[in-house]
Amino acid sequence: MDLYICEKPSQGKDLASVLGAHQRGEGFLHDVGNRKVTWAFGHLLELYMPDDYDAALKAWHMDTLPILPDQWRSNVKKSAAKQFKVIERLVGEADRIFVSTDYDREGESIARQILDRCRFSGPVFRVCLRALDDASIRKALADIRPGEETVPLYHAAIARQRSDWLIGMNMSQLYTALARQIGFNETLHIGRVITPMVTLVCQRDKEIAEFTPSPYYVLRVAVAVQSGAFSATWVVPEEFADDQGRCINRPYADQVAHQVRGTSAVISGAETTAGKESPPLPFCLTSLQQYAAKRWGYTAQQVLDATQSLYETHKACTYPRTDSRYLPQSQRSDISPILQGLIQTDPDISGLVAGADPNRASRAFNDDKVKAHHAIIPTPARTDITKMSEIERNLYDAIRRFYICQFYAPAEFNRTIIEVTAGSHRFAAKGKTPIKQGWKVIFASELESHPEDESEKPDDAEDNASLPLMRQGEPAIINGAELADKLTRPPPHFTEATLLSAMENVARFVTEPRFKAILKETAGLGTTATRAGIIQGAVDKGYLARKKKVLVATDKAHALVAIVPEAIKSPGMTAAWEQELEKIASGEARMTPFLQQITHWVSNIVNTVKQNASALTEQGSAIQAVFEQAKGTTFPCFVCGSELKRIRAKNGFFWGCQGAACRKTFPDERGRPQPRVAPEDAPDCPDCGKLMRLRKGKAPGKKRATKFWGCTGYPECKSSMPYSKKSTTSI
Repeated sequence: MDLYICEKPSQGKDLASVLGAHQRGEGFLHDVGNRKVTWAFGHLLELYMPDDYDAALKAWHMDTLPILPDQWRSNVKKSAAKQFKVIERLVGEADRIFVSTDYDREGESIARQILDRCRFSGPVFRVCLRALDDASIRKALADIRPGEETVPLYHAAIARQRSDWLIGMNMSQLYTALARQIGFNETLHIGRVITPMVTLVCQRDKEIAEFTPSPYYVLRVAVAVQSGAFSATWVVPEEFADDQGRCINRPYADQVAHQVRGTSAVISGAETTAGKESPPLPFCLTSLQQYAAKRWGYTAQQVLDATQSLYETHKACTYPRTDSRYLPQSQRSDISPILQGLIQTDPDISGLVAGADPNRASRAFNDDKVKAHHAIIPTPARTDITKMSEIERNLYDAIRRFYICQFYAPAEFNRTIIEVTAGSHRFAAKGKTPIKQGWKVIFASELESHPEDESEKPDDAEDNASLPLMRQGEPAIINGAELADKLTRPPPHFTEATLLSAMENVARFVTEPRFKAILKETAGLGTTATRAGIIQGAVDKGYLARKKKVLVATDKAHALVAIVPEAIKSPGMTAAWEQELEKIASGEARMTPFLQQITHWVSNIVNTVKQNASALTEQGSAIQAVFEQAKGTTFPCFVCGSELKRIRAKNGFFWGCQGAACRKTFPDERGRPQPRVAPEDAPDCPDCGKLMRLRKGKAPGKKRATKFWGCTGYPECKSSMPYSKKSTTSI
């Protein structure tokens, strides 16, 4: 019997449909023959927690560290126990296994961990799924590979899981215990990637707080020639400029403005060159997240979730967790079917598709730059866009436009650079005149002149949209001169888009030459698939806060950075580890030596901190000051004034009063507790003591919904009470 193991039920259903396995079993599908398709729910197995190895490790104490498992063990998740038994039975009956999870290291791990636990020793093959539409699945089934080829992906995933466990469990316990000795009674979550990322934001916020603006001056002049007029900017002599060429001498700038106003000048330089601009490459996940953050303000996690839905539910795009923006040459055979599929899905796009030339060469098709996954593109499948949410429609539209524009001509323009001389003073002007729109017609309805323009021009930049025709040596008149006072500006706060970019290109923030060289060759901090979750995790753990469109570090984050050594918060160190994981995934390195190095590194840090813990607490006045400031992020209870604590529940966060006689709860709004509007006689729960909330529901045997009191501790506490109408007030 052939058994196909998929990552999720939806993926299993799609694969089974193409295989003709339409008969339903308990937790699997089959074809009444020799093929069965089953599925996991993501990771069915989870590594033991420390107290699973030894109950004494449940309490966090320095003297029990380091925690270094001799033999790694895992549990079946309680929520997946039933499905695991189904898979275990099917694996026992199987002659051959076809790993059909997502084609990446985590997908490989999901299936391989199950096979290892079930002690399967038969032949294993790999179905390399890159999209879930019928055509893509058939293509993957026609190109099944030996399982030995993808075993290194599994080893890389195991190395990542275990190294993250070693660092997270040991360092979180170590520095939480140390912080409590200093007087900061809050859990510090430390991770291989999240801590360096939080450090980046802390450093940026510190730069902004400590920034001292300095003045500089910009002189612009109005220049008239025979064919028209334009503006030009003064080229500041080196002796009056800072290191960025800005004038810092106001008297001299005033003098120049006075000297040139109304004087004759000459066009001392005039150069026009023709230029072409190629279409932007199709998206990888990070570039899509950046684009969506700037255009619509979506968070990285929102984009990941919506794109995953486009891939799994709507079958509208290819695999989204990719770090590639290129396509294999073999994908050219799908161009026409994809373009036709776009028209069938949405006839409104037919005008743009009609202008595309499927035979046009595009730099996006490059085999040398495609690894496991190619760029995110539309599938040939016809899908119902009316069933998409707003964010899904927006992302789908962006994905299809970035694909269609590959088959349009480059945009053409003339770039002109003019130099004007008045006496001993020089002025410069630039102009860019569009000649042919080319691919830019695809984005004519967008606000951006270029859909991916990452740069932000400084406010002293001056580009003319176009310049009048002129020649070198032509006389000119300077009709006016305007001197503007400016102030240097601090670096901007991180946004969702710029933080993703910083994580991807973290080499810019590293000073150590050894790490800087490594980082230029790697994917940076985290991976394309994990960055959204890392940012959201930092928000959930109270390290980052979203304020309008920017991300800022909280006092808790600054407290973390104050106590953690450079070796843990260095982006260079964690990116070097990611490089090793990539080598393991490609078969260039082995898992065991890597884990031995991580184990040795963790042990050294733990033992060093334990030996110096007393000195750190005695001499940690600076750290104490940061911790005391971090304590200021707590809030008083709206009822009794005791301290409120932010608590994560199944359905999100809430705030709970720590006062033993109160124990009220309040809703969370962007990291701050909100007063609750409830009936003035809202009772306490008779079972758990939490505040009851007015709810509405249909009781058994009743035709209409009625109001009742329900415990705010639901679903842990399901206590309820009858409701009688009273006036309401704010708590």
